[in-house]
Amino acid sequence: MHRCQSSLTCRILAVAFAVSVFAGSAFATTEKVVYAFLGQPDGINPNAGLVADVAGNLYGTTTAGGTDSSCSCGTIFELSPPAFAGGAWTETILYSFQGGANDGARPFGTLIFDKAGNLYGTSLGGGSNNPGTVFELSPPATAGGAWTETVILFFAANFAGGASPEGKLAMDAEGDLFGTAQSGGKSGEGVVFEILKPKVAGKPWVGKVLHSFGQTDGDGFQPGSNIVFRNGVIFGTTANAGTHWGTIFRLVNNSGTWTYSILFDFNGNNGSAPWGGVIIDKAGNLYGTANGGGINGKRCDPQGCGVIFELSPPATAGGSWTETTLYEFTGAGDGANPYGTLWIDALGNLYGTASQGGKTNTTGAGGPTLGTVYKLKAPVDSGGTWTLQLLHDFGGIQAGDGNFPLGELILVNGLLYGTTDLGGNEFSNGGTVFSVVP
Repeated sequence: MHRCQSSLTCRILAVAFAVSVFAGSAFATTEKVVYAFLGQPDGINPNAGLVADVAGNLYGTTTAGGTDSSCSCGTIFELSPPAFAGGAWTETILYSFQGGANDGARPFGTLIFDKAGNLYGTSLGGGSNNPGTVFELSPPATAGGAWTETVILFFAANFAGGASPEGKLAMDAEGDLFGTAQSGGKSGEGVVFEILKPKVAGKPWVGKVLHSFGQTDGDGFQPGSNIVFRNGVIFGTTANAGTHWGTIFRLVNNSGTWTYSILFDFNGNNGSAPWGGVIIDKAGNLYGTANGGGINGKRCDPQGCGVIFELSPPATAGGSWTETTLYEFTGAGDGANPYGTLWIDALGNLYGTASQGGKTNTTGAGGPTLGTVYKLKAPVDSGGTWTLQLLHDFGGIQAGDGNFPLGELILVNGLLYGTTDLGGNEFSNGGTVFSVVP
């Protein structure tokens, strides 16, 4: 059994195995439940976002469930679109994790593809002393065959190289992988790691730590789930510490030497606990969500209902980055406590999920974990006001809907797709995959 090592993981695991009763129903008519997880031997509790192939098939992970009843260590699944409009999607379990010393367990992060069609991801547990793994899932050589899972990195049993990786990986042009681990490292507060792809087939992947958090006063710890890798630079977040309530950091590669710096410290009023990481636009602006904070969220816990933020690069080299709070959640019908990474369209509009709140739950944290899907519309003129549009208000099991969305969204063939950790099937409460019109 995995030891609960981060507040995010502890909260998710506590909620995922609770049985809740919800009142009301979903308000939006443009959302559909694509698939409701049934419980073992099916997957249970998808926490992450989805990735799609060119044919429109969706791939994702569940943190529990699978064919091994003694483990319930999670799965990797594929959802194939219907052959005709209005038909049912087809789910296939591509792999069930086994846990223990030789495999991973409880995958939390969104998967990524390489050019050859292999999937890569992280598992929160597994390996000797349960520090977690990084895995590759390779497609079959012939259609209809079995996919092959390979653990390409077991984190060290002493946690020196990191432990509890929960996030989505990033890949560079050489196929090397980058990611974060929630704990472990020199101070036990998490790391940013790199895994070097072997130059010769059959040789092992080699992992190394690029930064260990918490070694100096004011440094962040517990890195957010997703990082951005662009032109030799890594951007990410930490959910805790800094001088206040979490940070946005940067790692720059200079001829093989990585230089770490904190670009911004959250202070509570402008957000706290940015679990979801960041995304980047063409101009180099960073966008993300903070799970708490804001000055208007009095309906939520003392840390507020959360915010959506932008961090803009300095006008001149060496200057300070500028943070702007684009929206503060109120917990009064708009949603509360966003976890997932944002998605941005060509016009600069932002899309995401709030894990709680909505019209059927205006109390925010501490109430039923329903949640919303939203669009944050960019202003027409520079400096104008961003406007939140509610795309869906989750209704939970009684409405035949999902609830508690934690992952990011993806746009496929004109629809946004995502997951909910709970809801769907009334017997399993195992979560859903949903679509919504943007």
